[in-house]
Amino acid sequence: MFIVSVILLSLWEIYWTANACWKAAQAKEGYWFIFMLVFNLLGIPEIYYLHFREDKNKLEDMKNS
Repeated sequence: MFIVSVILLSLWEIYWTANACWKAAQAKEGYWFIFMLVFNLLGIPEIYYLHFREDKNKLEDMKNS
């Protein structure tokens, strides 16, 4: 049971980290990219980045149009 939990937690972390790092690289936000690679906190910063930063970027794009 412990091994299954570790595997599921690892997959969870890999999924969120990969998605968030991809978005940070596309947005040219190197500090977020490095932060998410260095600190593995069960996907919490990655989820924050994907949800809140994406909304902020959309608002900025709408203002610039």
